Amino acid sequence: MKYAQFGNYEALNIKMIRDDEHPELVFSFGGDGTMLAAIHRYLDQLEQVKFVGINTGKLGFFTDFDKDELPLICEMLEKGDYEINKFHILEYTLINQYQSITGYAVNELAIISPVHTQNIDVFINDEHFETFRGTGLLVSPPTGSTAYNKSLGGSVIDPHIRAIQLTEIAPINNRLFKSLSSPLVLSEKSKIALIVSENQNLVISADGVLLDFKDVQKVMTKLSKRTVSFVVKPNTDFFHRVKRSFIK
Repeated sequence: MKYAQFGNYEALNIKMIRDDEHPELVFSFGGDGTMLAAIHRYLDQLEQVKFVGINTGKLGFFTDFDKDELPLICEMLEKGDYEINKFHILEYTLINQYQSITGYAVNELAIISPVHTQNIDVFINDEHFETFRGTGLLVSPPTGSTAYNKSLGGSVIDPHIRAIQLTEIAPINNRLFKSLSSPLVLSEKSKIALIVSENQNLVISADGVLLDFKDVQKVMTKLSKRTVSFVVKPNTDFFHRVKRSFIK
C-alpha cells in the first residue's frame, strides 16, 4: 500500500511505500486544521485516498488516534481491523459577471462582510426563502456542523446523515427587517442559492481559506456526491467523539 505523510512529524518507519503524489493512505499529524489541509491537498484524488488522523495537538475532531497509537494503527491496517467512515462534502459555485468557479469544502463555506451589513437573497430549490441582513451566512455539510457552525449556534448533525445546513451570522432583526434567525437544516437534495446585492467588502472562505474571487454576484451550494474517507477504530461512535471534544 502506498502512503503519504502530512503535518509536522518525523518520518514514519512502516512497511509501506511512500508516495506523496498518488497515495492510497494519508497520515495526517496535527489537529483538524492539518487534516483539512491534507484533504484539500488530495482533493482531486478523494475517491482513491483514505485519511488517518493522528492527534499531536490539544483538540482534533477528525483525528481518531493519538501519536502513541502508531503501532496499533499499523497493526489495524495490516490485519484490516478498522472501519471506514465516508462523509459527503459541500460543493459550491461562485458566479460573477465574467466567470464562475466550482470548489469543495469539508467544514463550511462562509460569506461575510466585516465592514458593511450584507443584504443577501436566499433561494432554496429555486424559490425565494428570505432576504437576510447581517454580517453573513455560513453553509456547511454535516462534517462541518461541529466547527464554525457550532460556534454560531448551529445544529450538531451526525455526519452519517446526508444534509446541508444554513446558519446566519449576526442577523439584523427588527420591525423593518426579519429573517429566520435560526439554523436551517435541509435534505441532501436541497440546493441553496445566495444572491448578493453589494459585494464590495464581501469575504468568502472555504474551510478557513480565503477565496480569490472578486465581485461575486451569486453563490450556489449543495451537498456533493463526492465523499471523504476516514480510517477509524472499530465501533467508533460519533456522539462519544462529540462528548470527548466539547463536554468531557
